[in-house]
Parts: sequence; structure tokens; C-alpha cells
Amino acid sequence: MYIRKVEKKEGKYKRTIYRLVKSYRTENGPRQETILNIKDLDLPQEKWKTLADTIEAKLNGQLVLFLDREIDFLATHYVSLIQEKRLTARRSMEVIVDPEEAEYESINIKSVKNSKVRTIGAEYVSLSMYKYLKLDELFTTFGFNERQRNLAVLSIVGRLVSPGSERATREWAMNHSGLDKLLNTDFQGLSNNALYRIADDIYDHKEAIENHLQSIERELFNLNETLVLYDLTNTYLEGRSLNNPKAQFGHSKEKRKDCRLITLGLIIDEDGFPKRSQVMAGNQNESKSLLGMIAQLENKSISELENTKNIRKGKTVVIDAGIATSENLAALNEYGYDYLAVAKGKPINKEQIDQESLIKVRETKQNKVEVQLFKNESENILFCRSFLKSKKELGMLDNYRRKFEEEMKAAKSALTKKRGTKKYEKVIERIGRIKERNSAVARYYTINVIPEPDSPNAQDITWEFNDYDEMNFNYSGSYCLRTSRHDLDEKELWKTYTTLTMVEAAFKCLKSELAFRPVFHRREYRADSHLFIGVLAYHLLNSIRIRLNEKDIHLSWNKLRKILNTHTSLTTSMKTKAGQVILIQQASQAEYIHNEIYKTLGLSNKPLSRVITKY
Repeated sequence: MYIRKVEKKEGKYKRTIYRLVKSYRTENGPRQETILNIKDLDLPQEKWKTLADTIEAKLNGQLVLFLDREIDFLATHYVSLIQEKRLTARRSMEVIVDPEEAEYESINIKSVKNSKVRTIGAEYVSLSMYKYLKLDELFTTFGFNERQRNLAVLSIVGRLVSPGSERATREWAMNHSGLDKLLNTDFQGLSNNALYRIADDIYDHKEAIENHLQSIERELFNLNETLVLYDLTNTYLEGRSLNNPKAQFGHSKEKRKDCRLITLGLIIDEDGFPKRSQVMAGNQNESKSLLGMIAQLENKSISELENTKNIRKGKTVVIDAGIATSENLAALNEYGYDYLAVAKGKPINKEQIDQESLIKVRETKQNKVEVQLFKNESENILFCRSFLKSKKELGMLDNYRRKFEEEMKAAKSALTKKRGTKKYEKVIERIGRIKERNSAVARYYTINVIPEPDSPNAQDITWEFNDYDEMNFNYSGSYCLRTSRHDLDEKELWKTYTTLTMVEAAFKCLKSELAFRPVFHRREYRADSHLFIGVLAYHLLNSIRIRLNEKDIHLSWNKLRKILNTHTSLTTSMKTKAGQVILIQQASQAEYIHNEIYKTLGLSNKPLSRVITKY
């Protein structure tokens, strides 16, 4: 073998490639065969021969001594590419050895080596759900060619199996995953731009994709779709993001006040399937986004909603307090939707609560929830009290009180200290700032600043509780729900409200399990497409969860992914007694837990066919 340098002219530009060439004799004279094309070779020309000889020796299973470290590294890398090329050629010709047919060889046991160990379990499950939702067929209708469809799979499945940026997905696809084997393609040489472009192409068809998923999931999972769960979350962007008009400073869920934000609005049904998503500005007002999202859900303009309100009978919108403004609730009624919302504040006071009328709707070792229903002509109010929430709120109250009283003691002690705040007007200002910082608890105190006779200074500061009962009621773990549904009893209303946790669970999953944050893109459409790929990955995740839950397998995706990642593909090489080298590419033996998951999802426990090649 030897390395040949080739200059290629492409228009005005010249490109240099290197070819690893093998010479052999035929009846018609000597011939050369290109074994491998090498894009870049940063190695002095005097070492090319040594590199070629080392590659040939390694391919033949021979031991090479006293190797230069750089040549050893390059030779090992190129040998793996050549072996992969040969195995891929065998796959394309479908030369598969029948596993039932015995075949014997005498081999040198010491020559057996395993390489190209790649994860395939989580990829196999995710790809099967991708096909189950007929996304590949959908992208074909968009005119995506085979390469684009494979990149679409990589973008979505990659976000689910190995969450990260497009750059991280590329590195995972090339060096850690066997997804290319499952797709019978090759992701070596993949560029970051290829993943950026395919994300943009996918986002261009956002509306059609969401319509398709809404339809296919309704059919496959027999969805009721009687509830519309809506909420917002935000994520921060790295960098200044000056080219993204949506990147704005706002209230960060992750406490990243130093970063600009973008907001994702998500409509989800009671089974956790996203129906519509929209990327909005980071300072988006929650209450102003609801009607636009409802219109998107129905592929209508807001003005068209009123004319079709009769078709929405039996559909209930479930929202939290930030979105449940009087204007939004009135509009939902006008457009034919019922609503169930968390009330702002407590429309029910402590005198209205009848302890004997409270109904227990949930009781576990850790928690107990009691409710009381108040019926009105316009809407019903459900008072709820949670034992766990009460413990949490009482803990918060203790912290608030301790902090407030420490600041009050500091203000009091300053009256007797040198250079302390003593003037009456200044003390009043200081107390005002303390009350502002501790507004959650300061309103339950009566504070007196006593002036010093015949002096502009304050003499003393005193404080005491003025309403224990009101404070204990407000921190009792209680909250109220308001609803236009008059046909549901206490238990049905509370159970319906708890479905709102599906949206919270989706956001938690997007942030913790699907690398929703942070966003590294500077341009608006790139940031939007990054979030949309995460939403599509969540469709696969929720489909897997539903299928497994039907068979009583309840595992978080993180746990499931760790289990499945122990199922791998690998390439085994060995040298025969006759001097041949045998390459075997196959999946590792599926273990018991793998088999249970595959069986539940209706999958074979052999994701890959065994491919054998000899040379």
C-alpha cells in the first residue's frame, strides 16, 4: 500500500485529497485499487510510507513494534474506517449469514479484538416510535431525500437519546451511537451545518407536522382530547442574542437574571401529548398568549372562534392563575370552552370553611388533600387544602418571619450604636424598606416607632403580630379553583385540575431530559427550530411512556435510557489459521430487561442483522 496525493480542480478552486492505494497484478497487467479517500493528512510526506505499511499490517492482524505515536493513532483510525467501509458494502449487497447455518473456522484466539462499540438500545426504541408515528413517511411527502430523512431522524432521536446542542449531537452520532447502523447509513464526516439546515427544514413545516402528530396520535392511542392544558415556560440564551428580537430580559425560571430569555407556550392534552407549541418573547405576558394559542389549536384566527363555539361542547381549558384573568375566562366562555383555573388569591375566607363539610379526595402516607365545593350561579369555587403544601408553606413562613425579625432587630439596635440610623424620619424610611422586602409576612405585624421627647431621633421600635388566624389561613396549604363546569363534583374537579401537572411534567422533561436549555443560537429562526426539535423529541418520549405504562412499566426516561444504553453494537475482528481476517458486526446479546422492554413495545430483540466479511 502507498499514499497518493491528488489535486482536484473545482471551478476556480483547487482541492487536495489523499488516497490510500493498493497495487495488485492481473492478467492484463498491474492495477491499483483505492482503499480509502483521506480528506486531510497533516503528516510529513516522508512518513506516508510508514503509515501505509502500518495500516496494511493492522488490517492483516499483524503486530507492529516501535511505532511513532502519531502514526499509530492515524493508522488505527484509518483501519476502523476501512473495516466500516467493507462492512457497509456487505450490508448494501445484503450478504447476511444465516444464523442457523453453522460455519467453522480455525482462528487465533489472541487475535480476537472488539472495536466500534456503540449504543443502540435507546436509539432502537426511539427509532421504532419515530416510525410508529409515521414521521418518516411525512418527511417523504415534504420532498426530503434519503439523506435529509436520515438527518431528521438524527436530529429528533439524537435530542431524545443524547440531549444537547447540534454540535453535541454531531459528536454523539460520529463517536458514540450506532444509530447509523440502524439506518444503514454513515454519519462520519457529518458537519454542524448539516444539522442546522435540517432543523430549519423541519421547522419550515411546523404546522403540518403538528397537524399530522395530532391526527396520528389521536388514532393510535385512542385519545379523548376533552381537556386543553396550557402553560408557559422560558429558557435562557447564551450570549447577547442581538439578532433575535424574541430574546428579552424577563423573569427567568432558572434564576438567570443575567441572560436574555425566550418563552415556549405549550398546549397539551390530558394524556400528555403536545398539540401546539409556540416560541414567544422572553418577556411575554402569560395572560395575553392564551387566545392566540387556542386559535392555533384549531387552525383558525381569533375572530373565527366565536362563529364555531358550538363545536367545543365538553372541552375544558385548564390553566394556572397567571393566565386566568377575567378577560381570558370571559373569552373562553364566549368561544364555547369551559374552564378550570387556579384562582388568584383566595376568594373563600376562613369563616366560610366548614370543617365537617370537607371531603377527602386523596390520602397517602405522605399527604392528605381535602376539598369543599361552593356553588354559584356563574361559576363554582373549589376550596382545596393539602397537608404537604401546608408543611411547605409553614416552613416558608418560619423563614420569612426569621428574616423579617432579624432586620427589625438590626434597625432597633442601630438606635443605640454610633453612626447608626437614629433620626425619626430615616428610621421610618428604613422600616418601610424592610416591610417592602418582606411583604409576604410584614402585613401580619403591627410596627411602632416611638419618637424621643424633645429630639428629632427615634427612641425605640416595637413590633407584634396582629392577626394570627389570617396568617395561619393564608399559609395553611390551601388554594382555590374556579370553574364554569357545574356538572362535576368535588372529586372530579380536583382530579381534572391535577392533570395540569402533565404540562409541568412536560416542561420539566424538556429542561432536564431533553436539553431544552440553554440555547446557544444567536438567530431567531435557529433558536425557534432548536426548541421545536425538543418538542418533537418529547412526542416520542410520551408515546414510549404511554406504551410502557399500558403494560405497567413505570420508568422515567432517564432511567430507561440508562438501561437501554447497555445494549450495544460492536465489530469483532479475528485472524484465521489460513491468514484471513474475519470481521463480524452485530449487536450484543439482549439482556432480560432489554427483552422485557422490546417485548412490551412489540420489537424484536435483535436490532441488527449479523454481517460477516472476510479478506
